[in-house]
Amino acid sequence: MRKGRWRRSLLCGTLAAMMSLGACAKEDDAKTTAATASAEATTSAEATQEQTTAPETSAAVTTEAPATEAPTEESTAAPTTAAPTTEAPTTAAPTTTAEEKTTEAEMDFYEKMIADSFIQTGNTARMKKVMEKAKNGEDVTIAYIGGSITEGALATSQPKTYARLSYQYFADTFGTGENVHFLNAGFSGTPSTLGIIRYDRDMLMSGYTTPVTYPDIIFIEFAVNDGDDPTFGECYESMIRQALNAPNEPVVVLLFAVFESEFNLQDRLMPLGKHYDLPMISIKNAVIPQIHAGNITNREFFARDGYHPMDYGHQIMSDCITYYFDRVAEAETDASYTMPQDTVIGNSFENMTMIDTTINDPAIVINPGSFTQKDKTSGVFQFDNKREKLGDNWMHAKDGGSESFTMSLNCKSLIMAYKRSSAKNLAGAVEVLVDGEPVKPLISPSFNQKANVARVESYSAGGWNNPWLAIILDEETAADHTIEVRMAEGDAEKEFTIFAFGYTK
Repeated sequence: MRKGRWRRSLLCGTLAAMMSLGACAKEDDAKTTAATASAEATTSAEATQEQTTAPETSAAVTTEAPATEAPTEESTAAPTTAAPTTEAPTTAAPTTTAEEKTTEAEMDFYEKMIADSFIQTGNTARMKKVMEKAKNGEDVTIAYIGGSITEGALATSQPKTYARLSYQYFADTFGTGENVHFLNAGFSGTPSTLGIIRYDRDMLMSGYTTPVTYPDIIFIEFAVNDGDDPTFGECYESMIRQALNAPNEPVVVLLFAVFESEFNLQDRLMPLGKHYDLPMISIKNAVIPQIHAGNITNREFFARDGYHPMDYGHQIMSDCITYYFDRVAEAETDASYTMPQDTVIGNSFENMTMIDTTINDPAIVINPGSFTQKDKTSGVFQFDNKREKLGDNWMHAKDGGSESFTMSLNCKSLIMAYKRSSAKNLAGAVEVLVDGEPVKPLISPSFNQKANVARVESYSAGGWNNPWLAIILDEETAADHTIEVRMAEGDAEKEFTIFAFGYTK
């Protein structure tokens, strides 16, 4: 089997790095605690995206201390996923011969760990085509979308994040110089529900580049964030389909990250990868067995917050991805890819359009009412502090009045992104009406299990000015609707921020 750069770097330096990690564990933990405390003190947890090689197309990013993603109700309390899968890897791990001693023998677990991340190559036709484009000097863009792990939270620098490392490997291995470009659309603390709303803006750079950028390789990483997806995977499948249907026929790769608690949603998401015959990579399958075996520790992979990998963890994630690249490079080229027309969960939110204060569509009529202020607490994207995350919003300020926000449009589905805040005395609630009738929005799995009322609360003890999602409409056919958002009774003197809407026709 062809050995990738992950293998070469492993033999040269990984053992030394791990020994250093063991010797400095207490120091690393102290640094991580300080970084986490600093991040939690900020008013928002930022995301990452950058373009660094010439004409790069990067989505937004952050500031100095990487933000820490707040625990989610679903992911920390009652995970909806099953225990870690014990199913054997689909391919045999590399073996060590009797002659291989010292460094290689000691590091055999690392090879097995990386190999165990591999689930399947999926149909290879599209990836083979992209690799050939890169080798021929044609422009190729690799894009990543997900939560704070993709954003790079708690990595010491952008070049040490899994996204940048795996991009760089592809560029060095298959590119010819500066023809491979990088786009990172990670956004801390957010599920695919927000991802599908902002997909065109952040993955295609719609409104930021002309013509629109279509990535050639797309990594989707929401396996730990989608515990708070109120659509239970439908937004995730909608995103897969929207990505696959792009006119340039991109590769879509499903990446399953994991928390220290061993929580992720790969059992829910893998059937989608099988159905669409997509590449799948499981960090859970790679790392958790090696932690159980004592070959690596939680503190070597995860930060003390229990959610984010540190530099060594990002290197492992990157090596898992480059292992996949090498597997495809040596594989046969499959027949051309055809996307299935049927769905597993559903695709109600496919081809969603984002609505914020920059919208310029005469078919959408908005009266902000007393929601006239701008909320700047959503912050900027990590490693790209020139772009705000959700700064083009509608905010009802304290003592802002009682006039409703109204919007008229033709749609069949509608999602509202709003701010959650821990400022109990300031964070207000709103009522949502559709065509004059109160609706009971679906907000998250934990909320959906309760008797919802036509009221959306922005206060949460765990809120950190992060976006939260409410499903306002999900109908079979499109129709003309009038949406009204008004401050709930008794809350007219409090704050509420509508970050954005997403709709489909």
